[in-house]
Amino acid sequence: MDSEQPRAVPGDADADRSASAAPALRASDADRERAASVLRAATADGRISAAEFDERLDLAYRAASVAELDSVLRDLRPAAPWVQGTPTAAKDVGVLSGFVRGGRWLVGDTYRGTAVVSGGVIDLREARFTGPETTIHVGSWISTVYVVVPEDAEVAVTGTGIIGAFTQDRESPAAPARQRINITGVAVCGNVRVVRRLPPAAERRLGRGR
Repeated sequence: MDSEQPRAVPGDADADRSASAAPALRASDADRERAASVLRAATADGRISAAEFDERLDLAYRAASVAELDSVLRDLRPAAPWVQGTPTAAKDVGVLSGFVRGGRWLVGDTYRGTAVVSGGVIDLREARFTGPETTIHVGSWISTVYVVVPEDAEVAVTGTGIIGAFTQDRESPAAPARQRINITGVAVCGNVRVVRRLPPAAERRLGRGR
């Protein structure tokens, strides 16, 4: 007796065609920035050259889908030079009394420091990070806040000054860095100073003065 051939289930072919024709998952701006951070870390490590970094970064920013981003990073995953864990602090506030956050501490994706008629120091030189990019939000109200960044970090300063200012002592290294630090916020009748090294008086507040 001839064996009975399996019959196609109605809709199976349509489902297969729909699956194959399903649109690729679209990449977001955040996805592209994460890919850029991985590329910066790979260049800092020497895993890709500066020329290859430029080429891949262009592809990453032009990528329309997550699959395209995965292709750009195909031979760079995993890259985990960062620390997993709960950040030491999400924010510090000083009102009429300054705050200092420094030493060896774990920094998450975001951190907020606010000084009101006082001052503050946010020292990232010995900090560890949970990821390749972090954003420091600073509020300076009739105050001066120092943000001390590592020598080899890439730093972007985009804060707003209202009868005040955000200043940076020097530009980021020319080569892509492992860590990107975004510094933003508002300075009202105050200053936010992004430096690679603290003035002596501020160093003494951290107990590093000689």
